[in-house]
Amino acid sequence: MTKTEIIVPASTSNLGASFDTCGLALSLYLRIEVEPQSHGFEIIPTGEGAEKIPLDESNLIVRAARYVAAERSNGRKGLPGARLRVDSQIPLARGLGSSSAAIIAGISIYEALTGDRLNQEDFFDYALHFEGHGDNLGPSTLGGIVVAVVQEFIDYSGTERRSMIAVRRPWPEAIKIVLCIPEIEMETTKMRAVLPQMVTRHDAIYNLQRGALLQAALAEERFDLLNEALRDRMHQPYRAPLAQGLSEALHLNDETGKYPGLLGVAISGAGSTIIAFATENCEKIAEAMKARFALCGVKSRAMEVKVDNRGRVISDVPTGQSSH
Repeated sequence: MTKTEIIVPASTSNLGASFDTCGLALSLYLRIEVEPQSHGFEIIPTGEGAEKIPLDESNLIVRAARYVAAERSNGRKGLPGARLRVDSQIPLARGLGSSSAAIIAGISIYEALTGDRLNQEDFFDYALHFEGHGDNLGPSTLGGIVVAVVQEFIDYSGTERRSMIAVRRPWPEAIKIVLCIPEIEMETTKMRAVLPQMVTRHDAIYNLQRGALLQAALAEERFDLLNEALRDRMHQPYRAPLAQGLSEALHLNDETGKYPGLLGVAISGAGSTIIAFATENCEKIAEAMKARFALCGVKSRAMEVKVDNRGRVISDVPTGQSSH
């Protein structure tokens, strides 16, 4: 029986002021080898967080696959089983889109096992059932930098539905990415709970201006404007105090003159990872971020990563070979 390999990139979201709006695919990957079997799912995890991944039907990857199968069954035969060899480079609960990658992988497993290839609208409709915002789902599916807009509507049957507009563009090669990943887990649901339900008009305008500025700066290659475009008043001021070292690392935005090539920094997703954008001196910038956490007694690791401009990839594995 033909095996299938599914590769889904990590993602960083929010990008400062672009809260719940914009995300970027990164070259850390969730890889899954799918080997069909008569029934049930067998999960064999390796890599980041392997010891924490559920091996039963509560696994998010399996739940996503089964959900799509149930939605599209119309009385047809249920979803076949599979042996899933799951290898992840994406740290859990660090703001790098591990949940979105799992959701995308699960829907892709449904496609691989059934041969039912979904159009983009349906794909994101099912994905939004598990995650209500698309700034991680978009880039991990499509690659590059993606602006994601969620639409809510009532379909012909009177059911409330959501769909997503995703506009993708390639990332400028001149801007390099450095991640600093502290040994602090920050669950997205808890990090959303600390955010205020209401913001002032002044703060809303502040973020709207900088979210628009980010897109304009990238389009016109005005990379010097990224420092301002990454500043935010909607989520970072509330999240940063919850983990030692985050506020100190964010202060690098005010000290770019000390680090040639540094364009700006932001919290990746809900945290705890800090992401830096730079044109050069990535090693020194990485060390500077690690030093900020170290001063607060927090261990961290830093790495330069590339932007993934392909998004998810599904391919057949020749008989007798393994993708791992």
